[in-house]
Amino acid sequence: MAPVFLIVAPEYSHRSAGIRALYRLCHHLNSAGYPAAMAPIPGQTIRTLPEWNTPLHTGRAKKSIVIYPEIVSGNPLGARRVVRWALNNPGLLAGDKTYADDEMVFVFNPDRLGIVNQAVRTPIGPERILNIGLIDPEHIYPDRQTPKTLDCVYSKKGDARRSKFRLPNEDELSHIEAMTPSMASLGDVLRRTRTLYSYNHASNILKEAVICGCRVLVVDANGRWHDPETCDCAYNIYWEAGFRRNYARRFRDHSFVHAFVGELEKRWKIPRPAWRFRLRRRLGRTTSPDRGPAPPELSESVPSAKPP
Repeated sequence: MAPVFLIVAPEYSHRSAGIRALYRLCHHLNSAGYPAAMAPIPGQTIRTLPEWNTPLHTGRAKKSIVIYPEIVSGNPLGARRVVRWALNNPGLLAGDKTYADDEMVFVFNPDRLGIVNQAVRTPIGPERILNIGLIDPEHIYPDRQTPKTLDCVYSKKGDARRSKFRLPNEDELSHIEAMTPSMASLGDVLRRTRTLYSYNHASNILKEAVICGCRVLVVDANGRWHDPETCDCAYNIYWEAGFRRNYARRFRDHSFVHAFVGELEKRWKIPRPAWRFRLRRRLGRTTSPDRGPAPPELSESVPSAKPP
């Protein structure tokens, strides 16, 4: 049986916030009672993640709502109902620069609404923002007892600026990509880092570094190094208010799913969450209750971040 939601993605990588978002959305949909599964981009292979609820589906899309990231062109699974999740600017890395009228387009970064609206004929608004927590408090947290002995540089997707504004002492810095083969190692390195220099202005690692207590500096188009939280550069990561305080809760919280599904229901009929049918049988009800937040005993727990 095909799941209600089918999320198309590349192989998982902790180094990509966009890929992380796709797998995390699958986990949250399942946690909220909406059967969801991952599917590989045609021609690729993927694996499930044992720590998250991300089953794989290798059959046809059938009646599933298929969620494509912006890096996938067209509708290769031939789905009848398509959600396009713009995790980056349309066509920047791959994929199409415009989207079909029958797709429901969502944007990850609220600051990208303007550029995504250039890819659609009917403008979308704040109701189409699908921004979820991606910072895992199991691995990313501050620890004031850990000595800060490193200065690091991060260059992923920043090669153009690196070639123009290479740090004179870069050979003396630790290259963070070479030291962090896992999310656990990334957290360990960031907690030991004094300053993180980044050639990439829009990477989630900037927020992860700030949470771990690093000083973070990025380089702009004019070669000036500055704090990304206070800059007004056109292409920047989204610094949501209170992210230091709320990141652990947001990583675990799937309450956003109900608003997401509510927006989809403006166009399509969505099956009721699985937990409602379990609750209905438990209570002996003969009619379906209205959709709303899951009862506490069926909700995913929300642990706090590790203490400093």
